[in-house]
Amino acid sequence: MPQVSVIIPVYNTQNYLKKCLDSVCNQTLSDIEIICVNDCSTDNSLDILTEYSKKDSRIKLIDFKENKGAAIARNIGIDEAKGEYIGFVDSDDFIDLDFYEKLYSKAKDEGAEVVKGKLFLYDLETGKKYLEDWININNKIIKHKAYFYFTFTTAIYKRKMVIDNDIHFLDKLKHFEDPYFTIKANLYYKKLILVNDACYYYTNNPSSSSRKNISIEHIQSMANGARSVIELLNRADIEEAHYKIVFNFVLEQLLYWANRIECSTSMIKCVTDTLYFIFNNCAYPKNCLFFHFMKKKEDECRNKIHRLRTVLKKT
Repeated sequence: MPQVSVIIPVYNTQNYLKKCLDSVCNQTLSDIEIICVNDCSTDNSLDILTEYSKKDSRIKLIDFKENKGAAIARNIGIDEAKGEYIGFVDSDDFIDLDFYEKLYSKAKDEGAEVVKGKLFLYDLETGKKYLEDWININNKIIKHKAYFYFTFTTAIYKRKMVIDNDIHFLDKLKHFEDPYFTIKANLYYKKLILVNDACYYYTNNPSSSSRKNISIEHIQSMANGARSVIELLNRADIEEAHYKIVFNFVLEQLLYWANRIECSTSMIKCVTDTLYFIFNNCAYPKNCLFFHFMKKKEDECRNKIHRLRTVLKKT
């Protein structure tokens, strides 16, 4: 049994794929399997995958004959995985060469079901790697594990936990399917460990399906995902603090899109209908709303301090 199964969904990422595969194939943790799922790419991605699979026997190549989306590709990878732990890398991103060694070693030492590294942004034009406050959630996770509600690719998950609890991506969604996976996993693991020097690099790929211009399909998918998360929380046996943290994340996502200037009337209506749904179905509506405004005040203070520090550094 491999120590880690690495699942890589691939769709039209020929310009990034080799960098991604090199970072995974050259991991210092060698006992891994690499499950690459080609989601009917129309560029040279399949040729690159075939080339690498011939050189590395650890690569298992699955080739879809029709485009099914990243969620289904990842779910197929989960079902095919044989590793003790499961990890995910998007095909336009890459990781440190010791990324999985650090995560797996900590998992074994601590007996943890989930071990999480840190996410950095990678600028294609400058080649610089940098950390933004909005993705640096590890400090929040120390306070409560519920703050691990996105950046699922930064972690490994014990496969037995994933399979036993049917933790999969929502395959009917094209967007917001990944927070659902992370949030559902959060309901089942007892121990989460952070490894801040295990780094995953999120590439600024303007052609990525999740980073293109917004569409009504995107909004509808996000809205359906938000509803599914609330329904998931309502079925779960979790404390109120956990509920409020995840609910606030969903609310922030909806409010962000409701205020996007390029959103059409139909998009705004979709979001507002979803806002009505989540509050109408919220287990703690008043407490969640109070929590939301308290977090906004905290964030405003934090942003002011950050801006002040930036100014002082320049003087």
